[in-house]
Amino acid sequence: MQRRSVSLDDELASWIEDKADERGVSKSKVIRDSVETARLRGLIRSDEVEPADAESVLDRIKKLESRVEALESTNEHVETDESVDDNLIIAFKRQMVGQPPTTDHGKEAVTRVFELLLEEGQLSTKELRNRLYPEFEDNFSNANSMWQSTQDHLADLDGIIKPEQGVWEADPTAVDTEIGGFENLYQS
Repeated sequence: MQRRSVSLDDELASWIEDKADERGVSKSKVIRDSVETARLRGLIRSDEVEPADAESVLDRIKKLESRVEALESTNEHVETDESVDDNLIIAFKRQMVGQPPTTDHGKEAVTRVFELLLEEGQLSTKELRNRLYPEFEDNFSNANSMWQSTQDHLADLDGIIKPEQGVWEADPTAVDTEIGGFENLYQS
């Protein structure tokens, strides 16, 4: 995953914040989901379209929003971003079967790191430690021991990278979601 800085007009920034609050996710996730959905629906065209011919991003997002609302109002089953994320998380967990960490709380902590990075984008070691410890304080003596135990396993797992010192990031493309074995995930 790569970081990009963008400037947004106030109306678009407000829409993104509202959607993030409504869905309980980060603003980065709203932007990623919107762009990915627009790409999959063909709203984002290939390089053959001149920028002057393209609609504004705000118009595209409004059209996308109305299409999503129309899809949600039908009774048809549409795979949601949540189910895609669920499958990705299951595939991430699958690689820990028979591998360290061996404790349930250790596996849960490592998985939670992956989930947080998927939801929030890049996070620092300090941010991850501060977010994780309240969830796992019953299993560790302090935040530092919890983080030391957890981070020891991150380098051996596909899907989490450390692009620079003290910074962690999810790399969902590195997680193998194609092979079978989902049904064996909790059997070890």
